[in-house]
Amino acid sequence: MALLIGIDLGTTGCKAAVYDERGALRGEGYLEYGLITISPTMIEQDPEAWWCLTCRAIGLALDTPGIDRGEIAAIAVSSQGISFVCLDEAGRPLGNAINWLDSRATAQCETILTRFDAATLFALTGKRATPFYVLPKLLWLREHRPDVWARTCTVLMGHDYLIYRLCGARVTDHSMAGGTLLYDLHALDWSAVLLDAFEIPRAYLPELRWSGTIVGSLLPDVARELGLSPHVVVVTGGQDQKCAALGAGIRDGVATLSLGTASAIVQMMDAPYTDPRMRIPTFTFVQGGRWVLEGVISTGAGSLRWHRDTIAQGTAYTVLDAEAGAVPRGAEGVRFYPHLSGAASPHWRPEVRAAFEGLSLASTRGHLTRALLEGVAYEMRTNLEITQALAGRVDEAILFGGGAKSPLWRVIIGDVLGIPLAWTPNVETASLGAAMLAGVGGRVLTTLDTARRQMVSIALRREPDECAAEEYAELYAEYCAGEARLLGAYR
Repeated sequence: MALLIGIDLGTTGCKAAVYDERGALRGEGYLEYGLITISPTMIEQDPEAWWCLTCRAIGLALDTPGIDRGEIAAIAVSSQGISFVCLDEAGRPLGNAINWLDSRATAQCETILTRFDAATLFALTGKRATPFYVLPKLLWLREHRPDVWARTCTVLMGHDYLIYRLCGARVTDHSMAGGTLLYDLHALDWSAVLLDAFEIPRAYLPELRWSGTIVGSLLPDVARELGLSPHVVVVTGGQDQKCAALGAGIRDGVATLSLGTASAIVQMMDAPYTDPRMRIPTFTFVQGGRWVLEGVISTGAGSLRWHRDTIAQGTAYTVLDAEAGAVPRGAEGVRFYPHLSGAASPHWRPEVRAAFEGLSLASTRGHLTRALLEGVAYEMRTNLEITQALAGRVDEAILFGGGAKSPLWRVIIGDVLGIPLAWTPNVETASLGAAMLAGVGGRVLTTLDTARRQMVSIALRREPDECAAEEYAELYAEYCAGEARLLGAYR
């Protein structure tokens, strides 16, 4: 049986996982690396750490008993989006990679908006001008690091850099390109208009390939280091939230909800629709002829982790779940607005901060936990209502990620949304999505639809409780009114 490697290059760590063509996890390795925090706005990473720890993680996965390295057929990468590194003519990094969390390029966003009004830019790219994207950071580099800019020959994101080191190809996929603010959603290509306007040479950008396309075979030295055949093919993967949605089973009429540090609310479309009110970004998906609307809660399960580490002082999640489960729906008037790192979609208010509301002397830690779980669920509903208004009704949502391990949170989310909710047994679906793309590119699997049928499994589906859904509809209206007051306080 052929085996497939899916790499997930995350923000703080790299996972390599080996799957068979039925989707069974055969081995995995995970290693963490740090962020280089130069200042509150300047956050970088070492691209050599990306590469070295990826190789080590692959080695750990392949060392799992029962894995025959001769059965590895293909490898693909899922990666954090829009972190990038500049390479010189010889393909060597010109310093650290600039991480997607880096927000140094605020002034450059203002420059962009003097050339393109916000609505025009959003209609073209599906994105707002924010400092997290690649274009404003390239403008910052040209202004503040002219020595680096003068020596730059190629700009590669994390996915692209790993592919380059694996097989020597300088390519990216459309889902990664869609996060740069240099990609034309409609032309499915780098935007000549934006490149010309800001004098970015097209030659600096990697060649675009569709996800699931073979771009080469392992370089001989890499194959020897990993103990693999040089005939193992390297396949384009994609941005991690898109790969994760694929691995969770997204399809027409079924949205996916991630409950990782951040939460993404993803709904598939058959055309590159963009929100005229610029509330939800549009991306090209890892499947040709498909696009997605992707809402985001910056601190989804990250809110619960913060709560555990601070207020709950390390209390086990299972204990917090039990305490919250003893509190009635609505937490007896306690509400939590989960904007610990600013309000993301659909509000886009980075200055707004999180808040508990409605506390009294009767409030317990269980009330706080329940309010937090409900607050994240309400934000999911806000985003999903907008994506459905733009792209059509969904009949079901699939939940995945570390937070999906909580039985109580699953019940709350399903009842708040008022639609059937399914969840996956595999909480780390990004590496699975990458392996699915590897399988299609490596001709182990015929199509992505085949990969979904064979490799994606659902643990359980639950219908919403009608009475609970009705009660939550009223509580949601109260939450929205309270959030409007919070947003207004920051004007």
